[in-house]
Amino acid sequence: MTRAYTYRGYTIDVDCEFRLDDTPDADTMDDARFGFVAVVQVRAVDTPSRVLAPIRLADDGGRLFTDSLAAVRAGRTAGEILVDDLLIGACAADRAARG
Repeated sequence: MTRAYTYRGYTIDVDCEFRLDDTPDADTMDDARFGFVAVVQVRAVDTPSRVLAPIRLADDGGRLFTDSLAAVRAGRTAGEILVDDLLIGACAADRAARG
């Protein structure tokens, strides 16, 4: 499942990937955890090139998300934070330094 959101002049692409947590503790298939991770990419609106490298996002403590909707929601929120803190914030700091 891939979703695209427009936020403050940027497009946030959120892809949801299915994963198997095959940690050494999982001796049998019953112990294995299945879940999802969000892959977040940020790009300028109407531009195919990415502003930042893709970021894979898991739930608290590095656990997999239990459903795809939770992964997509967390990915969107993370993308908005990236835009606010790294992109919009950096532009404002650059303008203040010049002024």
